[in-house]
Amino acid sequence: MLEKLRSFYRMLKLYPALMLVKRSPARILIEAEIDRWMLMIYQQKSGDDLASKLRALMNGVNIEEFRTLLYFRLGEPAGLWDRILLFFATRFLPPLETLLITPSTVIGDGLIIMHGHGTYVDAETIGRNCLIFQDVAIGAKHEEGARPTIGDYVHISSGAKTLGGITIGDHCVIAANAVVVKDMPPNSLAVGVPARILRNAGNKAEYIARGDVAE
Repeated sequence: MLEKLRSFYRMLKLYPALMLVKRSPARILIEAEIDRWMLMIYQQKSGDDLASKLRALMNGVNIEEFRTLLYFRLGEPAGLWDRILLFFATRFLPPLETLLITPSTVIGDGLIIMHGHGTYVDAETIGRNCLIFQDVAIGAKHEEGARPTIGDYVHISSGAKTLGGITIGDHCVIAANAVVVKDMPPNSLAVGVPARILRNAGNKAEYIARGDVAE
């Protein structure tokens, strides 16, 4: 009986977020991202119903980053009912407070943010299937300055900084604590402060092997 009550309570907490996903214009993108997170976190391929997958991610331990990303995808609802649902969703299952994604950032599908404490994301665009770790800063060098443009399958390691109006090519890797202030061509590696760009470093974005999406 007690377990049934706990299950009911968990479903009750999930209900606002679940309804928002079902009503969202971005539902297809969100569901694809849910499948990618399930594969990355739980090594579980798509198959469960939406509610079960969303419950696993929204209630998962140490993956509050997913909540932040989900609320970013949902945006600011226009309708009164959706605003009420968002109010309760963010109270019942709050986002990670130390992870900030600015509303003006355009993010392609499949973003994964792992251990996202102390992470600030303010880019022009971020491409598909990127991976970002903790203590990362992506943004302008100065207030109102130009912001980075980041390609597909980019890996940004813990403590890295990507600053200014630069372009990070597809399949690039930014090493831990590197500070990148100049363009990176595709398939290159950035290391050091300020970062040295090692060209033609090979496709080092195979970090996505567990959660890769076939092109």
